[in-house]
Amino acid sequence: MSFSFNIAQNTTNNTVHFSGRIITETDFEALAKALASSENEQQNNWIFDLSELTHINSSGINFIIRSLTKNRIKNGEVIVCGVAGNVKSLFEIAKLDGIFTIYKSYEEALNHFNTNK
Repeated sequence: MSFSFNIAQNTTNNTVHFSGRIITETDFEALAKALASSENEQQNNWIFDLSELTHINSSGINFIIRSLTKNRIKNGEVIVCGVAGNVKSLFEIAKLDGIFTIYKSYEEALNHFNTNK
């Protein structure tokens, strides 16, 4: 399964639902372009839903970290949810659970922004 994504927007945040595998930089080029085009918008809070992401490599991890950095510079945040399986193992090994706010479910992540308006 190749990588795909879906972006949803609401009043408190934007959400990217990841699906498939990120194993090369070309896998997330379209997502990088989509996020870059939204950088001019006022919404700097993002949820990255990884519940359907089965594999990720260092390029994908780097992309997620860069996204967090860009949003924090603009006083925004990137919340990660649905981290499981191989992706969860990599997040733990890389100690990313100390960098990102991580929720088990999308609903919990969405609630983070709804209660912290």
